[in-house]
Amino acid sequence: MSANLATTEALAPAQLARLRDLLAAYCGVYLDDTRVGALEDAVRQRAAALAQAPGHYLGELRSQAERPELQQLAELLLNHETQFFRNRPHMQALRNEIIPELHRRLPPGAPLRLWSAGCATGEEPYSLAIAAIEALGEPLPRPVQVWATDLSAPALARAQRGRYKGRSLVNLTSQQRARFFRPHGEELAVADNVRRLVQFEQLNLLDPFPAAARELHAIFCQNVTIYFQLSSCRTLMERFYASMAEGGVLCLGFSETLWNIFDRFRWREQAGAYVYYKESQVRQKHPTGPLAPLQSAPTRPPRRTAVPPSLFAGDDVVAQGRTLLDAGQTEAALELFATAPLTGANAPQILALTARAHADRGDLDLAAAEARRALELNPLTTEAHLLIGLIHTRQGRYSAAISQLERARYLDGRAPLIAFQLAECYRQAGRGESALREYRNTMRMLAEHPPDRLIAGVAAGWLSETCRRYELILSGDNDTKG
Repeated sequence: MSANLATTEALAPAQLARLRDLLAAYCGVYLDDTRVGALEDAVRQRAAALAQAPGHYLGELRSQAERPELQQLAELLLNHETQFFRNRPHMQALRNEIIPELHRRLPPGAPLRLWSAGCATGEEPYSLAIAAIEALGEPLPRPVQVWATDLSAPALARAQRGRYKGRSLVNLTSQQRARFFRPHGEELAVADNVRRLVQFEQLNLLDPFPAAARELHAIFCQNVTIYFQLSSCRTLMERFYASMAEGGVLCLGFSETLWNIFDRFRWREQAGAYVYYKESQVRQKHPTGPLAPLQSAPTRPPRRTAVPPSLFAGDDVVAQGRTLLDAGQTEAALELFATAPLTGANAPQILALTARAHADRGDLDLAAAEARRALELNPLTTEAHLLIGLIHTRQGRYSAAISQLERARYLDGRAPLIAFQLAECYRQAGRGESALREYRNTMRMLAEHPPDRLIAGVAAGWLSETCRRYELILSGDNDTKG
């Protein structure tokens, strides 16, 4: 096979779609249409490594019997970038409240068992171990076991090496660096007192759980399930629930929600973070503290937890978040969204706006996954259709972008940004008459706004001038006034 063939052979969309579904069945991660380019690149890379034509390579991957090669392909597509104490609200809640309360309630000598599911290169499980030492002191008054699993063998090898530098260390305090790390050239090496608490193991979360997955007191699984389809997410949550001790907590990424997905876990606010927990089935004699059971075992299927209006004004979060994003204050918007539980009718909108913030930061894979989940929860979430359309536009996939933007315009026919982006895609796709119509439509909407009004971070006056310029070009009439 020539190298030229490997890089130029056309791959049928149906072939890539079948492979996408095969990968999702293998490891749970679903590559939506925004990542079709990454999937095609990975196919070409693996085909070249095996000296095969890409089409032949795809033909060989028709069943899950090819697990070793599916594993190789997944390695090229999974993102392992993470940081110590990445989700600081959850880590603070763990250190300040959850671990101390578990310590008070567990029998003397019983181990405290934590699971980092999807541990990547190890920053999260080492953070869990550090939090446990900070909460309980040294020498530890009881055994602490941190079980860390990931699909990726190379990521686990880096985790076991335990040496880090750069961005992964930014959230550590100077005291933590001095107490829990040792200099190792240009890197910091995890100290032995932390390493001893962590056990690494390769695990596909869709495979049967080993014996270690039992009576767990805390499970951290962050920025993993957002890439799963709903059916895979439900199955995993059921298995997490079965693996957890009563009163144990589940910490997902702040853009991951179980609303309308899995309702056996309850949720609560804990030291500024929102956590899910497995309620005790039997009321204890003297329940105390935030981990105490709230009620006896239900006699019928549990209902989704209602959100007290005093705790969460979803409409306010949506409005404030849009204002912050329009003003370019991305980090402030993300901090706001992190304080809101993704529960209730506003959850899809908040999730879509979170996706927009991540897109503004350049994290397009996470943004696309969040937008897709918002649409799974509510197909009428305008912001999610708009964002996916914009991601397709950045990728030069104008037909796919137009499909999403037309859905967004159908849902909100008065949004100038949607009309403008649709005009841009029509123009790039060579649909001049449609583009001209939408540029004019955008200008009519913008006439209602002052020129300095920010719309998604862009001044209305600039948008209007851009529309008028393309109107002149597309109409061929320099005297056109719109």
